Amino acid sequence: DPPKMMMAVTWVTGIMMAAQAWEVTGTVSATAPVQLHLALGRTPTVMAVGWSSYDATAPAPGTVEWSLSPTLSSSTTATGNVRPFTADTGRVWYTHAANMTGLSPSTRYYYCVHSASGEKSKVYSYKTQPDSSTVASNLPEVHIIFGDMGASDAFTLCSTCSGSTSVCDATTCATANQSAGLISEIRDTNHIVHTGDFAYNMEDNNGTIGDQFMVNIEQVAANVPYMTSIGNHENSAKSMAHYTERFRNMPANSGTTVTTANTPSVAPNNWFYSWDAGLVHYIAMSTELYFNVHGGGAATMKTQWEWMEADLKKAQANRANVPWIVVHGHRSIYCSCDGDCDASALIVRDGILGEYGMEPLFFKYGVDFFFNGHEHDYERSWPVYKSKSDQSNVDPKGTIYVVTGAAGSRELHEPFTREQPTWSSFRSNTFGYSKMTVYNHTHVHWQQIQTDPTLFGPDLYGRVIDDTWVVQHSHGPFDEADAPSGWCPAEGCASGVSYDHWLPLLNLDPETSNHTHAAAAFAGKEYELIAKYRKHNGAGQWKRDEVHLLAKAQAALGGHSEIWEDVHGDGNSDGRWANATWASGDSA
Repeated sequence: DPPKMMMAVTWVTGIMMAAQAWEVTGTVSATAPVQLHLALGRTPTVMAVGWSSYDATAPAPGTVEWSLSPTLSSSTTATGNVRPFTADTGRVWYTHAANMTGLSPSTRYYYCVHSASGEKSKVYSYKTQPDSSTVASNLPEVHIIFGDMGASDAFTLCSTCSGSTSVCDATTCATANQSAGLISEIRDTNHIVHTGDFAYNMEDNNGTIGDQFMVNIEQVAANVPYMTSIGNHENSAKSMAHYTERFRNMPANSGTTVTTANTPSVAPNNWFYSWDAGLVHYIAMSTELYFNVHGGGAATMKTQWEWMEADLKKAQANRANVPWIVVHGHRSIYCSCDGDCDASALIVRDGILGEYGMEPLFFKYGVDFFFNGHEHDYERSWPVYKSKSDQSNVDPKGTIYVVTGAAGSRELHEPFTREQPTWSSFRSNTFGYSKMTVYNHTHVHWQQIQTDPTLFGPDLYGRVIDDTWVVQHSHGPFDEADAPSGWCPAEGCASGVSYDHWLPLLNLDPETSNHTHAAAAFAGKEYELIAKYRKHNGAGQWKRDEVHLLAKAQAALGGHSEIWEDVHGDGNSDGRWANATWASGDSA
């Protein structure tokens, strides 16, 4: 969602920034390799690593050392590349990247990064992607997907992340529940997909919020390939430069470049690119190109669409080997929370003046899933086409759209201001991340993991709230003559599951409320709760409750800059309640 002005954390700028931002883990030399993060290469034989350094003068390229042994015996070494980052005011620092090549598929390696001056990182490990000869023996594969994670309030990273500080690094998470959150997924996860909106925001406090975010995710991203797509919080000139340079180790394969506010300004195009991960072909796209965000002559809506169609043709021809196709970007194509699901979603879905629409392209090539963030909630559709769905995940006749933008940021939760459409199977505006387990050519297990400390006790951190299977026996282009039509099972269409975090806050949760009639009025109609509450209890009571609840949430989260994203300045939500009625004298 649009960036909001927040109370700033005070940081020291310039070269001394590193010691200030990372003081919880001790003093870090300005020339040391920090902020390590992996990315998959274009083939299973390559793994790329990116890192940063804060040298006072331009450093020589660093190196990466890797081995089959945790002690790095009999190791191989490769020299990386380096360039300055100049878009922050008053400081210059350096981004690095290197490729580990000649790797065996489905194999665990150990590595560390060395600076040219002799300093080195700790030793991390990763497992390479399978190839066609090893994929069957390495199933199932686990893929983690989420969007919209800040440096502060990064609740999905681990249970001890809070709103009181932007620091949530390995030291912070060492005291967390090790069996839940992203830190618990490291060993068994093949890769992570972050669908845009990083740090909130990478450029803030002269780029040091971006620094701290990269420090925070190192504990995960240095062990598991951390794949990305660009979001609207990267739309400003400086944040766009941060995203493009920090994640330049993505497997750019479009044959194009992008231009940013950095010097040097030209970089590999990591706004749209693709890769194979076992049985899944992934395409990263920039939804921001639909909203007047450009990155040089090649990074346009037209060039992206044409490249995507060519890439989908290749993926379709290879479905005997890689049957599942996933596209991910930042903004929604289908959602039902608020105004973002109207005009903005239609622009990406249908294109502009009938050109470059994503939905017809996905349908033409049988794209199985589209994942995005942007909305700070979770919503999974049934297979859908042109807003019609058949309520079955067996042999889908259209793409399944998943909003998973609830990893945690200081903007907190998204509202539900729309009645849940029939195409929407499950939605919840609690924090969490998505987990896709690929079992074989035909079966995928899908789960949503809740990581929300704002309303729920620590015993509920890491619980599964949505759990379903998707079965596709015949991957390939969808058929207009057999498109989803609104069909329902013999027992009738089921109502989608909808959970709004305001239910327990306003004592309206049917499971816990001591006002049973009031709660019953909201059952199955969990949207526009605030508007109805105001109407019933008065604007003054709502405002008092809002201020009290926000203060309570800030105290629980240890922060001071969190806001309710899902209320306006006057305390109202942005739509109208239509269906629920209240009995005379009933009280919330």
